[in-house]
Amino acid sequence: MKVTRTLASTALTVGLVAGGTALVSAPAQAAPEAGSQNQVRNQQSQNQQSQNQQNQTQQTEDEARDEIIDRAQTWVDQQVPYDMTGYHPDPQGNEYRTDCSGFVSMAWGLDASENTVTLPDFAETIDKEDLKPGDVLMKGGPGTEGANGHVAIFNGWANDEHTAYYGIEEGGSTETVAREISYPYDQDDAFVPYRLKGL
Repeated sequence: MKVTRTLASTALTVGLVAGGTALVSAPAQAAPEAGSQNQVRNQQSQNQQSQNQQNQTQQTEDEARDEIIDRAQTWVDQQVPYDMTGYHPDPQGNEYRTDCSGFVSMAWGLDASENTVTLPDFAETIDKEDLKPGDVLMKGGPGTEGANGHVAIFNGWANDEHTAYYGIEEGGSTETVAREISYPYDQDDAFVPYRLKGL
């Protein structure tokens, strides 16, 4: 039996079929490597997981901020009066001091009533444009004992120019109130934006 071989620029496959007839065919297209397909699938899966984690993180942060505002609103609704020596329960029955820093301690869910000297230890300074509901404007740190310091909860901008915001506070001359406040705090530049650590 005689078989003729054909040479071309690409390799050809020669096959013999029954009866001694030669069959010449072009090579089959190479299938994509399984490894490459797996890499693409793995990358897509990782991207999806990363997006899911980002969504969950954002949802968790939003929920935490909502909880801060909700807790603060309970004292507004109850019209809790200002008293540096008084205490009032949070929604779970835990007692907090009824001054500005005790109010923020309650809203933030801290273990105890901090004061304006110690409250910055539980927070970090942020830029004005990074403020979100649940953050605070505070005149705090050393030297702000007693009536020398103050803190109010930020609850969103009141105008597009960011010169005023909606604040919630336990004011020295009022009960717990929600009101519009000029930035940073009635034009007092000693007030600095802070965010609860971990938020």
